[in-house]
Amino acid sequence: MANLLHTSGIIRRFARNQRGGTAVVFALSLVPLLIAGGVAIDYLRLSEARTELQAALDAGALAVGAAKDLDHDQRILAGTKTFERNMTKAGKDLNAIDYEFELDGQTVTGTARYDLPTGLMQVVGYVAMGIEAETEITVPDEQKAEVALVLDYSGSMTEISGGQVKYVAMKNAAKKLITDLETTNEGKVKFGLVPFSHHVYATLPKAYVIGTTGSGNWTGCTQDRRYPHNLTDATPTGSNATKWGHPHAPVHSSDGCWAYAPKSLKVAPLTEDFDALRTQLDNMQPYAWTHIALGAEFGYHLLSPNAPFTEGAPYSDDDTSKFLVILTDGRQTEPAFGPSSRTVSQGEDNLEAICSNAKASGITVMTIAFDLQDEDTTNRLRDCASDPAQNFMIAEDSSDIAAAFADIREQITAQVFISR
Repeated sequence: MANLLHTSGIIRRFARNQRGGTAVVFALSLVPLLIAGGVAIDYLRLSEARTELQAALDAGALAVGAAKDLDHDQRILAGTKTFERNMTKAGKDLNAIDYEFELDGQTVTGTARYDLPTGLMQVVGYVAMGIEAETEITVPDEQKAEVALVLDYSGSMTEISGGQVKYVAMKNAAKKLITDLETTNEGKVKFGLVPFSHHVYATLPKAYVIGTTGSGNWTGCTQDRRYPHNLTDATPTGSNATKWGHPHAPVHSSDGCWAYAPKSLKVAPLTEDFDALRTQLDNMQPYAWTHIALGAEFGYHLLSPNAPFTEGAPYSDDDTSKFLVILTDGRQTEPAFGPSSRTVSQGEDNLEAICSNAKASGITVMTIAFDLQDEDTTNRLRDCASDPAQNFMIAEDSSDIAAAFADIREQITAQVFISR
């Protein structure tokens, strides 16, 4: 009887102890909650891994398509290495991936399958989730590219960033871009150069330069045309306001034109003479102040079919894509012509307008902020780019600038010489 009373007391105390019961129930309810949370996390990882797998496969296929100077097996190897490099960078185990590239004529196909190890889903028996991706691209025969490199050669480009002089890192990256696109797209690409500081030094027909008479050409330094002609690619008319040849603003009167020729800072129209371009890049040296809008103005004209530079294909030529690449390491410091005055802030406004007009002409604008410490100019370059997420790049040092030009090469290759 005593044992029975003791037992019933224990039962009554257990029934009254709701705190312990709640803990047990809560602990048991955590199991499905944790599983549900684990499923959500695993599917998020699945989505990220699928994106990474597709991006790596696309990059590999592009590498196969772009390596047209190699034989069949070498092109496949180039694509395979690109894919493996991207997946390794994403932290994926190559042993868990099946992948293959094939090349048939001008068509490249790629397939990949990856078994992504699960996390908490292993509790319910799922140890891996399968991801599949495929891609197919073609290499068109008729497509061409025209690229105007508008490069900052102001005095600050002599500074050191990342252990290398900035203009040296820039010219090495630009030379590699020219060589890479020349090698893989022979006869299908042209480049032009616009080295700018506070002047641009160029050869122009005398009819388009103020204060000149007769036929033939004029070679010298010029600032921007009078507003609003400095925003367009229209050919100068008989009016002096439409012409080049204006001297720099008095604020920088001590820095004249004398240094541009010996420093090889001369505009080079679109050409396929890549050796000459590389030689000029080797010889160019920085000088004086910064007129970004003026550089963009001349870059726009280089790509335009309108005189004075007529090397560019018509805008109506669907087989030719045009690219305006603008690089600077500092803010605008040279005044520019506006509606009623000539100011530095007007130069900033002019750059925005030139970018908008170039994009409206069908030109892809790419911009690079190189070791640029001015937030307003950085934002302006971002807004100038055709696609700020893709065509605007920030380079902090020499290794970044090499990567930025490599990115430009890949974008041009993908946009012009590769189609899906």
